[in-house]
Amino acid sequence: MQFTKPKRAIGLDIGTHSVKAVQMSRSGGRLFVDEVGYAVVNRDLINADPVMAHANAVSEALAGLSVTKSAIIADLPGQTVVIRYPRISQSAQLDLESAVEREAGQSIPYDLAEVYLDWTLLEELKEGDTNQLKILLVAAKHEVIDSRVQIMNAAEVQFSVLGVDSLALADAAEACDLLRSGETVAMLNVGLTSASIHFIKNGVSNFIRDVAWGARELVQAIAKERRIDYEAAQKVLQDLVSEPMGGAKPAPVPEPEPVKKPVSDVSFDDDPFGEAGGGSLLDPLDDEDMGAKPGAAKPAETDLSSVLSGSLSRMVSEIRRSFDYYEHQLYENPVDRVILTGGVARLSLIADAIREELGVENVEVADPARSGLRLGDNAAVRHLLDSPSQFMVAVGLAARGMAEL
Repeated sequence: MQFTKPKRAIGLDIGTHSVKAVQMSRSGGRLFVDEVGYAVVNRDLINADPVMAHANAVSEALAGLSVTKSAIIADLPGQTVVIRYPRISQSAQLDLESAVEREAGQSIPYDLAEVYLDWTLLEELKEGDTNQLKILLVAAKHEVIDSRVQIMNAAEVQFSVLGVDSLALADAAEACDLLRSGETVAMLNVGLTSASIHFIKNGVSNFIRDVAWGARELVQAIAKERRIDYEAAQKVLQDLVSEPMGGAKPAPVPEPEPVKKPVSDVSFDDDPFGEAGGGSLLDPLDDEDMGAKPGAAKPAETDLSSVLSGSLSRMVSEIRRSFDYYEHQLYENPVDRVILTGGVARLSLIADAIREELGVENVEVADPARSGLRLGDNAAVRHLLDSPSQFMVAVGLAARGMAEL
């Protein structure tokens, strides 16, 4: 039990594949990242006991951090909550809570008795002769909250607040000084089975949408083309992601090692890249799917950009729908800049596809290490330095915690 107000906050991003933790404090009026923790969820245990698998990873990620002296802010996956942006007449401000609850009853697709509601006032807007209050409304079903509580209880960790990962991206962008007055930014967080797009206008959250595309499509394309298993395809993609930004043209896919097990036996429920959603299985990849018969000669080596082009085209199509809806139906305002987050954000082919197909020239990869944040010594923040964009959700959660201390 804490008897004094904590002076640090820990953002805890609990993902399908891994847990990321960022411990933050304040020094000289600036946010300071003291330490970073990281742990991979035990893949063998996840099917037998998912709560304990995640609890063990939480404990490992928090090992070495000042847990007892920190406020812990854990996350909820954006796909498990409902987010709305209702506008309420300012005349209702004296009874705003009741007005928000009435609005929630109309816009939330669940019985309100089944959910936890939270809301905040974003801004005041003038529409014609009336003043409107723009509200951020979040609803999470009881079982979604309970699942997080079970993990934290099993890890014997007490949390202060639960946040939403896609909303935490806006807090991270603000903490890292990535937002500019007057511009519209789209933060694209790429996960295994899906991605989230958070549109932020003039520093204010405006709209969030999930898209049915994730990093697993890239892994699938490599495995299918080269007739290799999950681990080998994952390694090829990880090597490509690790290449310096703006480097040389991707090399051909290397000649694979012999397949140790049929690709159809491999579970794609594992997320090596930082996730935006849960992990359902890919369709089995049999020999007919790969266009070859068992034992047939391997196809000629193919440039990785060609191997991934089909998957990236599907990504752009999904993103374009969200951009079109936001730009032409909601606000009639173009997106000025795209900020990429997630473990595969550094894959230059993603930024290239967005520039070429969506016409957004300003595409950048989020990097807390090159922002207004001050960092501890390299050993303490090594994981963040290795994969900075993968820690943006945890950074945002920690920044929110510091704002509430």
